[in-house]
Amino acid sequence: MSGRKPVVYYTRKAPDPAKDLLAPFCELIEPDEHREFSKKELIHGARASDALCCFVTDIIDEEIIESCPELKIISLAGRGFDNIDVHAATTRNVWVTNAVESVEPTADLTWALLLGIARRVNSADSFVRSGRFSGWVHPSPFYGSLVTGRTLGIIGMGQLGIAIARRARGFDMTVLYYDSYRYDGTLDVKYNMTALPRDEVLKRSDFVCLASPLTEQTFHQISRRELSLMKPTAYLVNPSRGSEVDEQAVAEALASGRLAGYAADVYEMEDLRFPQRPAYIDQDLIRLSDRTIFTPHLGTAIPEVRREIMKTQALNVLQALRGEKPAGAINRVHPPRPLAAE
Repeated sequence: MSGRKPVVYYTRKAPDPAKDLLAPFCELIEPDEHREFSKKELIHGARASDALCCFVTDIIDEEIIESCPELKIISLAGRGFDNIDVHAATTRNVWVTNAVESVEPTADLTWALLLGIARRVNSADSFVRSGRFSGWVHPSPFYGSLVTGRTLGIIGMGQLGIAIARRARGFDMTVLYYDSYRYDGTLDVKYNMTALPRDEVLKRSDFVCLASPLTEQTFHQISRRELSLMKPTAYLVNPSRGSEVDEQAVAEALASGRLAGYAADVYEMEDLRFPQRPAYIDQDLIRLSDRTIFTPHLGTAIPEVRREIMKTQALNVLQALRGEKPAGAINRVHPPRPLAAE
């Protein structure tokens, strides 16, 4: 090729780990400010790029891909890729990659949410901070639920599901799971788990954790019908994706006493691929503060974890521009189009 450096466009400010890797070989283009850009602005900025580095809040559709004729790779920071039109990219011979981070931080947070909602930690914390606590009393105004020895149901048994299940062994829990894509009997033996149909998992579990990817099939996989199957004493924990849960249905179940509690790190409003998504977290859920715990999408919010994600995103770009198959490829491009990044 000519002496032109490959152009790498970031939809957000390029993080330092990426700059260190890419700057010697590529021309980096990044916005001057942190804000959401319109599709028109994104196309204008990325139209001459060889690589497009994007994030979970970016929708990269066919129009954008078609508007970038030099594009070789769309590199995502993170695991989920439902915000990318993978088919449109593949038909134009463009790699789509994700930066698959460790699931351990998200599994840790899942257990923080599970324990917190079971023992009503947020309500009790607010009570102490309000100045109303004057010492031990009986009966407690914050009776919770025992976790040790109970039954945990996991919907989705990929890496996250396995990591959640591993931690359950320390609480001597019975672990049930459902996964529509995989069944591996060795997992059952290794982690002392039992695979069951989803309805059976919901009926038998004291705690239900979602650990599945967001697809058309898993959209609102927990709604009114599924909630009606769960024990009224059961708790639902969602560290996966917001739209896998019908938030309005959960609010109704909590208010009526058909569900004991709900804890989440993700919300329907975040899933941009669904235009019918709500603009805000369901306000009935927000008001049920004594039955819910919420965190603001903190699954990988650990500095060293985020740095590794950004580094992996950049390495995927370098591999693609060198004509190699990127380690994080989620589609097949044939043949690869080399553009030496040097």
